[in-house]
Amino acid sequence: MSNFINTLASFLGERVDILVMPRKGASFKFKFRRITLFVVALTWLLITGAGLLFFIRGYDYNIIKTDNNFMRMKMQLIADELERGRKYLELTRTTDTQMRQMLGMPGSKNVNLPKGLAEVQAQADQHAKELFATDFKDLEVEDFAKYVDDLEESAQARLASFQEIAWYFANKKEGLNSTPSIRPSNARISSGYGYRLDPFGRRSSKKHNGVDFAGKPDSPIFVTADGVVRHAGWVPSFGQAILVDHGFGYSTLYAHTTGIQVKAGDVVKRGDKIATMGSSGHSTGTHLHYEVWKDGQPVNPRNYFK
Repeated sequence: MSNFINTLASFLGERVDILVMPRKGASFKFKFRRITLFVVALTWLLITGAGLLFFIRGYDYNIIKTDNNFMRMKMQLIADELERGRKYLELTRTTDTQMRQMLGMPGSKNVNLPKGLAEVQAQADQHAKELFATDFKDLEVEDFAKYVDDLEESAQARLASFQEIAWYFANKKEGLNSTPSIRPSNARISSGYGYRLDPFGRRSSKKHNGVDFAGKPDSPIFVTADGVVRHAGWVPSFGQAILVDHGFGYSTLYAHTTGIQVKAGDVVKRGDKIATMGSSGHSTGTHLHYEVWKDGQPVNPRNYFK
């Protein structure tokens, strides 16, 4: 090893003469040691490499910056189109109300929209307004995706409402079929309509707007009259719930279900299986919470079946 080091030191320490002989004039000579040439060459390579690296990084940065600006422009165009679509959906609400008035149908105020669902819809509208007041550089992908999902749900709700209007017009003379008149479940009744002690142990009483049927998990649940599904999905406290508008001032609610087999906008006939019994939401056990509403007020479901 020592011999190698000595040989290398001797090699680098040797002098090198560079003779320059121009065509005219006197010649001159440069004298260097090999180690000096080695250091100069290494320094030149490092400077050149650093320059190339800086150029490549700057080029990549500009390309990425251009792509980001282009994507931001595309996102803004998409957002503008979505916002325009949301405004059109808002206009359809006015049309919906006018058509209901023309046909003598009850408006949404006479349909049982559970309090939790109404609050969620109001929060979604407010969130949408705040979302597009935000600079797009601060916009989270999850928020944008959530807005698109909310917009889709709103469109489905509007479609369901117009399908309900069409169904009402086609069946206007058949109000008898739209009156709840059968049991939604063959299970036993575990809790009736009216005031009762809080089932979760709190020392208070509250009005129970429906009737509870306690049965086995996955027992079938039947719709009690002809109608159109207004909502099918999660509702705070009620869990997986189905709201059916029967027209003529009637609507029914089926809460704490599982295995929902319908979607918003579906036309259902009395006796159709729409879900199975579960314990979703704020529930003490497997059961069905069933409500009947008439002209915007909850009524005793026991008056509508034997």
